[in-house]
Amino acid sequence: MVALEKRRRGIEDQYSENFRKFRRFVVLTFVLFGIGWLVSKPVRQHEFDYSIFYNVNRDPVGDPIGQPTLDPSNEHLRIGSKAMVSSDVPLCSTMGKEILQRGGNAADAGVTVALCIGSINSHSSGIGGGGYIVSSLKEKQEVISIDARETAPQKAFKEMFHKSMVLSKIGGLAVGVPGELKGLYELYTRHGSGNLSWEALIEPVVELNQKGFKCSEILDRAIKFQMGLVFPLLPSLAEDWDFVFKNNTKSKPLIDEGDIITRPALADTLSMIAQNGSSDVFYDPNGPIVKSLIETSSRFGGIITAEDFANYDVKVENALTLNFTVHNETYKVYTSGGVSSGLALLSGLNLYEKLGGSNDHVLQTHRIIECMKWMASARSNFGDFTLHTSNSTFREDLINQYTSDKWAEHIITSGAYSDNNTFPWKHYGPKYELTEPHGTSHFSIIDSDDNTMAMTTTVNLVFGSMVYDNQTGIILNNEMDDFSIPGAPNAFDLSPSVYNYIEPFKRPLSSTSPTIIMSLVNDTFRPDLVIGAAGGSRITTAVFQAIVRILCEKLPLLEALSYPRLHHQLIPQYIMVENLTVFESHHNITERMHELGHDFFSSGPLTAMNGIKRILLDHDSQWHGVSDYWRKRGQADGY
Repeated sequence: MVALEKRRRGIEDQYSENFRKFRRFVVLTFVLFGIGWLVSKPVRQHEFDYSIFYNVNRDPVGDPIGQPTLDPSNEHLRIGSKAMVSSDVPLCSTMGKEILQRGGNAADAGVTVALCIGSINSHSSGIGGGGYIVSSLKEKQEVISIDARETAPQKAFKEMFHKSMVLSKIGGLAVGVPGELKGLYELYTRHGSGNLSWEALIEPVVELNQKGFKCSEILDRAIKFQMGLVFPLLPSLAEDWDFVFKNNTKSKPLIDEGDIITRPALADTLSMIAQNGSSDVFYDPNGPIVKSLIETSSRFGGIITAEDFANYDVKVENALTLNFTVHNETYKVYTSGGVSSGLALLSGLNLYEKLGGSNDHVLQTHRIIECMKWMASARSNFGDFTLHTSNSTFREDLINQYTSDKWAEHIITSGAYSDNNTFPWKHYGPKYELTEPHGTSHFSIIDSDDNTMAMTTTVNLVFGSMVYDNQTGIILNNEMDDFSIPGAPNAFDLSPSVYNYIEPFKRPLSSTSPTIIMSLVNDTFRPDLVIGAAGGSRITTAVFQAIVRILCEKLPLLEALSYPRLHHQLIPQYIMVENLTVFESHHNITERMHELGHDFFSSGPLTAMNGIKRILLDHDSQWHGVSDYWRKRGQADGY
């Protein structure tokens, strides 16, 4: 304890007097705001208003501007005979398509699309954050997972947020070492076409930031919500921000939808990265980017160092794989590894395959929910295991377990599953308390040679840590908030996961699960579905049910993505549905589901999805691309 206290004091000695004032102000402000907000909230849902869960730590899926629908318009479907890009931002989908038309492949286009989204939808992603990439290259016959997740700084330690939990969300201490740019460069060098230079992929985004782009409805709402709340309460943070104000002038009001945003500082940074020919300049401990980011982070209490940037590296492995058979059709499902939740997704599909679907809406919904609950149980075992187990095969053992027929069949034959009722959360045996990672952005790409990539990228909460370096134009993440904090068990007697405690260089658990699915076409496995989602802990269940709707229920991609989504994560013990009225208008099953022990809660939209589906024709095939217009105003583009 003495050594621990010395270490804590050592870190706090690095804080300036200004930051200590900033910290006290943050804590006091949020405590007062939180108390006032909670006591003013009327009780509407039985004895407790569960909507509290969904307003605290709001996800960057955002302040929803639409609702799911069972009758989507065909105007939101894009059809291409050769290639398709599906993203949250229509302009970024088009920029990706243009890279493909210039001779680039899916990996090349992925670099441009990611940087474009990070520029326009900067509240949810950017080079100050990280992500996961799944990429298939036909020439090499390989599908890889690139782990570009942020890491804890070298000076981070387990109890660093004990004094103030809010500092894991806002300010420099919340910042993890960014990984997105290194992940994109790894993608480019491993799976790029070789037809376009690194500079050629970045220059369109440089020009975008120089000339400007219109503030979208989504970005406008994110700015008004986050800046409108934080800036009046924490004026010291507001001093560095520029592009969120009209004409980049802080004396003017916040920017409005339709206004032109320019980001010259980010344009200069991206131009430097482009001309360097790699991501090295971003991680150079003696370079101008690192120096500026560290100086800005330090002013707000950050402990990230130049050495942290120099030591950062991505992790590349074969994508996790599951053979998935439905309706006598066999698919290969490829998803992300590392500390992502790709394995949880595979566990749910594994169990669903053994249960089989049903034409009875009640039984089908019941089975989907039960799979989700077992997925949540599986996910409670995950994390960065490196420092907490002497068993070198521990992770491999988990992969083998949750993708095995034996695991799924045991659940069914042992009575752990029943068609007649659900069970209390303890029945599913979660090992640890589940973390609540936050929103993101996802995009999917396929090119004319059947190369594919899916990427989920994030800065975590809305505008990350709210630390903005106006010299580089980079918004820094608050990924440290995704770690588990040691302490007493929660209200359900579940302890925080030791596998997800903060430690130097460690990666926090992620909910991302970008996915590529291949099917047999003329005796060859070819891409069939490329999909992923944004929306924190709801990502995995969203991707799971989209796969079930499309491959098992044979719902078209357009209807599957507009469909009201369900979510269950064991605790709280109810089914979240985005819009109960819309869901019931088709199913009318909540009363019968209640008889099985299920309760529904109408949560509002909590995820956004973007996908691409192969449609087989008589002698050829075409691509259907759908972006989540209903929840995030996305739009695909192809040719």
